[in-house]
Amino acid sequence: MEASKRSDRRIGRSQRMLKQAFIDLMREKGFSSITIQDITDKADVNRSTFYTHFPDKYALLETTIREKFQRILESKLSPSAQWNPENLRILIQAVLEHFKSLNGRCYPVDTINPIFERTVQEEVYSLLLHWLKLSRAEPSEWPFPAETLALMTSWAIFGAAADWSKGTSRLSTEQMTEHVLAVITEGTIKLL
Repeated sequence: MEASKRSDRRIGRSQRMLKQAFIDLMREKGFSSITIQDITDKADVNRSTFYTHFPDKYALLETTIREKFQRILESKLSPSAQWNPENLRILIQAVLEHFKSLNGRCYPVDTINPIFERTVQEEVYSLLLHWLKLSRAEPSEWPFPAETLALMTSWAIFGAAADWSKGTSRLSTEQMTEHVLAVITEGTIKLL
């Protein structure tokens, strides 16, 4: 048992060192210029240690993005959060702020953005689906599967955030949050 704990701590330590080295190098050199050797040199680990944890730098990038976004959500949402307007509002605003924080960075957009976007959308979908599964309403009473609702809602939030973060809208984060929330909670029924 003690050997297993030591091994787990070493694994965690190696991953933290690799992630921190990667983050530091992103600030110094940018993603395109970073090599696996750069990462392992900065983390002071063997290349084989890197490959034990990540198949390539793209997987490390995805893990870094996913964990950062998860930390943001954990800091804003209760672990017992469920699908309701207030939690949706918090989620929407967190996504908007996260997109806004990426905008203007010196990362190569064609490399970073697709990974960033896919990762954020997947996390939003997973969280929404989790909330729906905690819902008191019987899924058999819904006119569509929970997966469809989570998918459509995640893409609505994601799409609005992606477009808004480009600066094409003059709406503040709070205003955009309220617009997206209204579309999700009220839909287009009033237009029909």
